[in-house]
Amino acid sequence: MELHAVKTWVDRREGVVEVDDDVLGVVADLKQISDRLHVYWNDQSEWFDIVESCLDGTDRLVTTVPALDARVVEKIKAADHWHGNDRPRVILGDDEDFVAQVDSHNEEMERLRSEATADQIGDAGERLAWALDICKDQSSAGGSISVPRGV
Repeated sequence: MELHAVKTWVDRREGVVEVDDDVLGVVADLKQISDRLHVYWNDQSEWFDIVESCLDGTDRLVTTVPALDARVVEKIKAADHWHGNDRPRVILGDDEDFVAQVDSHNEEMERLRSEATADQIGDAGERLAWALDICKDQSSAGGSISVPRGV
């Protein structure tokens, strides 16, 4: 998989055109968030690149989107921990911090996945123990198997 936007910005290839205005006013809304945000049309990927001109003089790719609409502005606002300021003025609580919310969601999904996997393994372990118990009864070799309940 090739990341065209990243490759375009790293290689500084031609075919990137700055978008000054759009029908829905997304560019203007992004400028209200920060005048350091710029929107470019990328001919290579045929997507829009949102780029920040950072305080250290470096242009950094923020995101790429297939279309400019209100969702772009909402995502940028949610990810803007500094509320458009050049320096942070407040530390956001976990209920406001976008990254903390994503981390919390990911932890919950991982917990649910682990529980589902444990249930599947537990069921498989019980079936295996049952099958081996039947084999033991039918063979003269004997032997035993122990499967802990927590498996």
